[in-house]
Amino acid sequence: MKTLFLFFFFSALFVAESFSQSNADWVFDDTVLSEVFIIIDQDSLDEILDPSNQLSKYEYPATFIFKKGIETDTVRNIGFRLRGNTSRSSQKKSFKVSFNTFESGRKYYGLEKMNLNGEHNDPSIIRSKISWDIFGEIGLPAPRANHVRLYINDEFYGLYINVEHIDEEFVQDRFGSNAGNLYKCLWPADLSFRTTNPKSYKFVSNGRRAYDLKTNREEDDYSDIAFLITFFETASDTRFENEIEDYLNVDGLLRWMAVDILTGNWDNYWYNQNNFYLYNNPIENRFEFIPYDYDNTLGIDFLGQNWATRDINNWAPSGQNRPLTRRILEVEEYKNRLNFYLNKFTSEVFTEDALFAEIDRIKLLVQNAASADTYRTRDYGFSLSDYHNSFDQALSGNPQHWFIKHGLKPFITTRINSTKNQLELEDITPIFRSVWHEVQQTQQGLALSVRASVVDESVPSVSLVISDTLSVELGLEDGEYAIDYQFPEEITEFSFYLEATDSEEKTGRYPNNTERQISHKPLNTLNTILINEFMADNETGIQDTSGKYEDWIELYNPTENDISLSGYYLTDDLADILKWPLPDTVIKSKDYLLIWADNDEEEGRLHTNFGLSNDGEELGIFFKDILETKMVDTLSFGVQSDDISYGRTSDGSDTFKFFDEPTPGFANGTVTSAEPEQDIPSQLTLYQNYPNPFNPTTTISFSLSESSIVSIDVFAVDGRLVQNLTTSRYQTGKHSVRFDASSLSSGVYFYRLTTPDKLLTRKMLLIK
Repeated sequence: MKTLFLFFFFSALFVAESFSQSNADWVFDDTVLSEVFIIIDQDSLDEILDPSNQLSKYEYPATFIFKKGIETDTVRNIGFRLRGNTSRSSQKKSFKVSFNTFESGRKYYGLEKMNLNGEHNDPSIIRSKISWDIFGEIGLPAPRANHVRLYINDEFYGLYINVEHIDEEFVQDRFGSNAGNLYKCLWPADLSFRTTNPKSYKFVSNGRRAYDLKTNREEDDYSDIAFLITFFETASDTRFENEIEDYLNVDGLLRWMAVDILTGNWDNYWYNQNNFYLYNNPIENRFEFIPYDYDNTLGIDFLGQNWATRDINNWAPSGQNRPLTRRILEVEEYKNRLNFYLNKFTSEVFTEDALFAEIDRIKLLVQNAASADTYRTRDYGFSLSDYHNSFDQALSGNPQHWFIKHGLKPFITTRINSTKNQLELEDITPIFRSVWHEVQQTQQGLALSVRASVVDESVPSVSLVISDTLSVELGLEDGEYAIDYQFPEEITEFSFYLEATDSEEKTGRYPNNTERQISHKPLNTLNTILINEFMADNETGIQDTSGKYEDWIELYNPTENDISLSGYYLTDDLADILKWPLPDTVIKSKDYLLIWADNDEEEGRLHTNFGLSNDGEELGIFFKDILETKMVDTLSFGVQSDDISYGRTSDGSDTFKFFDEPTPGFANGTVTSAEPEQDIPSQLTLYQNYPNPFNPTTTISFSLSESSIVSIDVFAVDGRLVQNLTTSRYQTGKHSVRFDASSLSSGVYFYRLTTPDKLLTRKMLLIK
């Protein structure tokens, strides 16, 4: 074993660290059994494994090698430590790999961290993997997982499950933004009301916060989760049913509840007030429920319950308060929908045909590694026979294995039959799973495009209701409802909602809240705030109140109305659109507000939590309301010079120039550009797309100093080619191409310009 390991190790050292920074699916490929090698100083490993350090989160430097088939990657100077709760005291440990501990910002295929779980209490070493795969099948955001063989130094540590870490990268990938609050919720996180004071939800249990904020830690603002919990406590039944979907993705929650019933998961929020994440998604402006930790499932029980036959409508323990699931199931429509999903999943996903074949496939792939895994036997004495038998029978005849109440496959069979016998099926109201809309100005007037995904027992009819007066039916195309509606030229503002009616005359609505509609107003009636002028390299210009020369941003109100800045956000990163809330003040009509971009909020409420880069970056203003987060104004800029500002040629105009004589707080006028005017570009330039962010079309421009063949390609963050926009010969000068992303999902994309001798790349953000 040692000789084989060293061969892999030394071979890996000659492999360049050229791994992709995206496409984590490559890491979680479960069609092969990959291998992970950790090379670490023996003294450091001894410290990690010392029983007195089992609660430590200190990370030790190590080398990480990932071998998949004939491909091998080496990542040096990673962080390595124990992870988990009860597994920290087990003989077969679980470990965490951190790629960015010692090299800030580094990622491995888009991952900052990797969880290597020992699954010490699961004799089959497969239960959590099956659970994660079920979530993937039903389209619920959850970690990806696959089996790996783990070696530490020259020792085989056993068969492990590599489970995706839930962090900023995870929520960015699943929800299109990582700017919201992400809470890791562990026992006793029952979401019970404490007080209306957000600080009361920062209480500590077992040495950490029960609701542990993982993002936006400097702000440490718990007001959003405090509001949600207070809503559970105080909302009347009528208000709860009408408004809960404004604050929480209820459909996602109900699908999670259905999977937990089917997998017999008790170590969760619903039963054990444990193991879940809440993410306040700024794109949807509501919370998402994210499942976590699924080793105690599919027939494993430490609580003396029969999870294979438990009442599907009474999962919580008797006499204990679970406000979230309790209030959801008190709504008849949601209870009906839970039964609908249980019926749907036991017919399509959680079936013997689907699961047994997958279990057999994975077992064949990993069983040799499981057989060689001596650590697997150390905690509960699981023999090799126990490993094989656990797929088909209970092990509870052995007193040491009393908690293995069912074999994996028999549990699935019993849970399916018990669930079907308990179902109380009623016709559900059609569910709007997803809705996308866009308003464009055409020569004929405003045009509204709407796309919607609707779930129901039947094929419902879906209507667009405009300004409460006009109803237009959407067409059904490839399972999606769609309409492109052209307004008469005289219509400048409108509101709308969607209705779906099924064969039983039940009608669902989007937005679900009957007091809300989606509105569109012309630009001059919106609360429009513009980035009018800024300086990213203030050396000898104006000073702030502390006498410092700080970067500044001038905002301008071009409308006829005074505008309150409550709900507005300013950012220098369009992937983090809610980075800094603007102060709760008012900009009067045609007036200005000067913001100091100095990354020093302690200086006062007009000082941001970011600074500007004179090498060029992005700026954006966003507004967050109940239903969505809206883009107000964005721009991208290049390299800036000392004491020269960049701004609109006149207040509110669409064109920008450099200002030798900046005008912070005053009208922009005719100035001398810091860049000489040239008819012929001096170099090849790829400009930032406009608008950016965009939805769903944007313009990409470039300039050539000489005639050349040019290709422009768009790539997803995983490196996948999305579209070739052009491959043609262009003459000297500036050119533009249009990119239509109607068929794509929200997120970051890259566009690349290629000529025979040069390659330029920029990123852009699609928000739907």
